[in-house]
Amino acid sequence: MMEQLPQQAVFIKAEKTKQGLIALFTEEGFLFSVEEDTFFRYGLEQAIKNGSPLSGGELTLLASKSEQAHAKQTALRLITARMYAQQDLYNKLCQKYDARAAAWAIAEMNRLGYLNDEAYARARAAALLRKNKSKAIILRDLAQKGIERETVLSVLEELWEEQGEQYGNVVAVQNLLERQYCRKLEQGKVQQVQAALARRGFSFGEIRDGIRQWQNNHPECNNETYDMIGDYE
Repeated sequence: MMEQLPQQAVFIKAEKTKQGLIALFTEEGFLFSVEEDTFFRYGLEQAIKNGSPLSGGELTLLASKSEQAHAKQTALRLITARMYAQQDLYNKLCQKYDARAAAWAIAEMNRLGYLNDEAYARARAAALLRKNKSKAIILRDLAQKGIERETVLSVLEELWEEQGEQYGNVVAVQNLLERQYCRKLEQGKVQQVQAALARRGFSFGEIRDGIRQWQNNHPECNNETYDMIGDYE
């Protein structure tokens, strides 16, 4: 966020930073840094040569440009590390910069082609599906990232169509039963398993069908407690 600025200032020198910005200095020391385009557009090179004073209004404008430049640099650094949804990245930037600078940085990332909510949703959804997350959990997770519900539903349909039986709630339930809840089912703890899967966002019908399929695949574990699996939806 921008700090308190002087009513007037004279820049005495400018230095290129490691981030590619130009740092501006007064007699009191470093004030802020701007992009190279801003430096030349606003005649700062000439102002330094002539020792021309800048008014408070001019400094405020330049400080705003500085805030935008740093927000852009941070956005680039963040999306280099991993993918971001637009809203998620904007929220991240707002933790450090003002809303206008954050919004400008997001616009720059879009202009440069670095943000794509559909591609992000697809990658995120695929990763969650590999972890056997339910459709409800995936929808909630991506909604928190600012992705529209329609986009997520479209992405899920495409993934399920491409991968066939490898994806989907029914397959996810079966995978979880085999990998995490097999022991409990062998012990007849059906209600505990049902409750655990319900908390993961699966429907009662999906849970019921999954447990029945598990039972069919494990006839050696026949237990009268399986009768507790009712025809509920």
